[in-house]
Amino acid sequence: MALLKTVAAYITGFFDGDGSVRLQLQPRANVVLGFRVRAILSFAQKTGHAEELSWIRNQLGIGYIYARNDGMTELKIEGFERVYKILKQLAPYVRFKKKQVALVLEGLAILRQDPGAILEIARIADQISKLNYATTRKKYTSSFIKQQLEQKLTPVTTDVR
Repeated sequence: MALLKTVAAYITGFFDGDGSVRLQLQPRANVVLGFRVRAILSFAQKTGHAEELSWIRNQLGIGYIYARNDGMTELKIEGFERVYKILKQLAPYVRFKKKQVALVLEGLAILRQDPGAILEIARIADQISKLNYATTRKKYTSSFIKQQLEQKLTPVTTDVR
C-alpha cells in the first residue's frame, strides 16, 4: 500500500520516537543452519494511549497489536517483504534511526541474494542492537552464532585401527 507523503512523514516521526526495527535470529532445529532470521518493525505506546497504534495499523494495512506485561501496547509488523516495503516508504523521512533502517535494508538485500548468509546477518543484527535501546542483552550474537555454526559444520572424525 502506498502511503500519502504526509501520512508516511507522521508515521516516521512516531517510529523515530517510539518505534524500533531489527533483525532477530532465533534457533530452529528444522532449518539447515540452525537459525531463522526475522525482520521486525514495531511501534510502542503506553497501554492507555494505544489508539494511535490502531491508526498506524490501519494506514499500513498490516501488523498486529498486543498488550505487553509492562504497561505498554505494541504494534508489530514481521516479515522480510512487509518490513522492506514499509521501510522504503518511511526512509526518506527518518531522522534519528537512519542507521538502523539502512542496516535492516542492507540485511534484507543480502538475504534476497543469499538466504544462507546467517553469519553476515548476525553481524548486521549486532550493529543494529548496539544502536537500539534494549532492556535485555541479546543472546544470539554473531559470536554465539559463529561458534554454533563451527560446531555444526566441523566434521566428526573417528579413530580407525
